[in-house]
This record gives sequence, C-alpha cells and structure tokens, in this order.
Amino acid sequence: KMIQRLLLLIIIPIQLLFAQNYGSLRIANYADDRHGAFSFTFDDGLKSQFDYAKPVLDQYDFKGTFYVLPPYLVRDNDSTIWRYGRWNEFQQMAAEGHEIGSHTMNHDTLTFLSWGDDLTPGTLLYELHQSKLSIEQKIPDKSCISLNYPYTIHNSIVDSAASLFYENGRTGGEAPNDSSLSGKEWYKLKAKEIKFNDPRDSVNSDLDELYAFLNWLKSAIDSHKWGIIIIHDVVPFNQLQELLDNDVYEPVTTEWLGWLCDFLFTKSTSKDVWIATVGNVNRYIKEREHASYKIISSSDQLIEINLTDDLDDEIYNYPLSAYVNIPAEWNYVRTEQNGKIDTLTTMLTDSGRVVLTKVVPNNGNLRITPIIATDVKNEIKSVSVYHLFQNYPNPFNPSTKISWQTPVNGRQTLKVYDILGNEVVTLIDEEKLAGNYELNFDAGKLCSGIYYYQLRAGNFVETKKMILLK
Repeated sequence: KMIQRLLLLIIIPIQLLFAQNYGSLRIANYADDRHGAFSFTFDDGLKSQFDYAKPVLDQYDFKGTFYVLPPYLVRDNDSTIWRYGRWNEFQQMAAEGHEIGSHTMNHDTLTFLSWGDDLTPGTLLYELHQSKLSIEQKIPDKSCISLNYPYTIHNSIVDSAASLFYENGRTGGEAPNDSSLSGKEWYKLKAKEIKFNDPRDSVNSDLDELYAFLNWLKSAIDSHKWGIIIIHDVVPFNQLQELLDNDVYEPVTTEWLGWLCDFLFTKSTSKDVWIATVGNVNRYIKEREHASYKIISSSDQLIEINLTDDLDDEIYNYPLSAYVNIPAEWNYVRTEQNGKIDTLTTMLTDSGRVVLTKVVPNNGNLRITPIIATDVKNEIKSVSVYHLFQNYPNPFNPSTKISWQTPVNGRQTLKVYDILGNEVVTLIDEEKLAGNYELNFDAGKLCSGIYYYQLRAGNFVETKKMILLK
C-alpha cells in the first residue's frame, strides 16, 4: 500500500504537468508559418499602377503597398498631372486591401531639408507629417504607417523624424530584410530595384532580369527573410517603347509582373512564402516580438489562452499564427476568439499534438475545444468548383507538374500554347470523372521561353503561364 501511495503521488504531479503543458504556445516567424515573406511596393502614386499593376495583382489576390505624393493626386474627374493617378483610384485600392503609404509631399531629398515644423513648407517635419495627414484625410479608416524615402535617400536625422509619424521607412538595398528587426532597423527597410538592360525590343528581352530576380527571391525565401521589390510604372509591352522614348524610369511590363506573380503564386500555394503589404508584415513581426501569453484554462475539454502585447491596438491588430500544444486525442478542434470561430485539423509533431491557429493580441481570450470527426464533416465544406492550379516547379527544366480539379463529370481539354498563341501540344482531350488530377508535362523538345496551358470544361476556361528555362 505504501508503494501504491508513492506511485499515486508521483503519477498525479506528472498528469498535472502534462495538463499544464496544454496551451503552451509558439508564434511562427511569418503568417501561416511560411518560410519567408515578400512585399510588392510601388512608388510615386502613378496612374499606370491602378490601370495595369492592380489588375495583375488582383488575379492572384496579392496586395501591394503604393506610396503616393498627395499633392499630385487629383480629384475623381480632374485631368491627371503628368503620369500621376487620382484619389478615387487609390481609395478603391485601399478599400480592397492594398496599402497606401507616404512618399512625402513633394519628393524632395529629405537629407537637404532643415528640421523645421509640420506647418512650414519646405522643412523635414512638414514633408513627413503633412503627407501622412493628407492620406489619412482621404482614407480615414486606415492609419498611414509606411513611408518611402524619396530617391531612397535618408540618414539618422531623417530616420529620427520619420519615427515620429510612421512605423517604418523603406529605402533601397540588395539584401532582403531579417525576420526580426530592432527599433532603428524599421526605418531602414531594404528593397530591391530592377534595372533592365537594352534593348527591350520583345517581351523575352526582360527574361534575364526576371531569372536573376527569381534567383534572388528564392535565396531570400530559403534564408527565411523578407524580400521587397521597388516598381514604378507598369504597362503592357506594346506601350513600353513610348515610355522608354520619354526617358521614364525603369518601367516594368505587365507581362514581366505577371511572370513574377506566377512564381510567387506557386511558392505561396506550396506554403513557402507569405505575400503581404509592408504594413502587415510590419504589424506581424512587431506583434510577434512584443507578445506574451497566459494559460487561463488547461484541461482535456478546454484550453483558454490570453495573448497580449504593449503596442497600439488601433494599428497593431493583425492575427498572429501560433502553434498551441493540445491533448493527443484532439484530431479536430474548434477555436474561438471575440466571436470568430474556426474548425481546424490538428497535427502530430515530435513534441506532441499541436494546432496552428490565428490569434490577435489584446482581442480577448482564445478558446480551443475538441470536436469529433462527424462534426467536422458538417463544418468543413469541400471545394466544388473547377480550378486549374499553377504548375510546379515554375520556372522548370525540362518537366513540370500540372494539376486541376473538377466538380462534375464531363469532357475536358488541357492544351499548351506558345507566347504567340500557337498550339504546342494537347495533353488531355477526354471524358473525366469529378475529382483531382495531376500530370507531368515534359518539355524537353521545346525551346526556352514563356508558354501557356489552358483547361476547358463545358463553359469553364482557365489559362496559366509557365516558364521553360533551359
């Protein structure tokens, strides 16, 4: 009996120890625990960014950061100034989730300006603060937290002034940014600029710059870093020469931007990279660095956690991705925070069973409860639409995988075309049952370049681009 009592005394604390471990939390470096992060940034608030860059990003549901010069944006129906855009265009982009950042008032070299005050034109504080106020007046439901230094020129004095009004400042630089940044580093965000070689007499002329940038980006992702690109004008290739003739600075073609998006979409769907605005990556990293948590409840029926930080909740309210330790028998869970409910599948790791969930600091307790498989079937709805996925890998040499899904039985065709629209090969032309499909496309006999593959099924048509690089 004495031995039994001793064993009981030992077993109970161990059980309590395991129970106390339920709810322990680890925040991922980036959203959804992606390996790296990437941000599109567009300078100057140009009309071509709304007309041509936005539609390309929209195809992939990517969001960009657009740095504007408030005095150069005109009202809805006014004639535009040079190549600048209109306020209603950038207001629309903000409403759709793009970020509108500040490029100052007049694009002056900030290091040449006296400190001054925010009411005296031609001074540093005026350029920084009035731009922010103008943007927030036009877009009152969003804080303007991101700054882009004109000509990417800044120094410690400019950084100090910027920190009075903004949460970050973007400059130029070849290196990607680290996943953790200290206070001053937030005002030295590095972004890579693309310099195109002449001649640019065909869309393929820009492929060498594309491949070089993709190699840079892949290295950044593999190193768990945050890459940023600088873009100004974006136009279709058939309008490029007009801009070059007028000495417009390093315009990017919609074709080039689309190829970059193709690559990023593949990396995003394979969980390698998180595509987000500068502001949202800023929010995520700072929240992660400042977060702390308490386990309110820890049992085999309920885990309740309170996550907090010491940041301004009006700005810092982005959901963090966190792994939470849960009991081994919880295969499916329901999470709830401030009325938002999710049904999630859990995973088994070397250190036990966990769930990857979203949680917003200072937004109430996160509650996690187990649910049974039959409940999951009722809550998780299967995709019931046609969809053609991006090929992987992309770029490829010489083979790549193409996959798609179909919700109903029917005849389907899958064909490959060259950049001029000529049919290269028919991969599928037959009746297919509803389901998911994948095939291997071997392009060993084709030349390097851009190709398109197209799925047709009934009234459904979808086309994707792929890059063969030998």
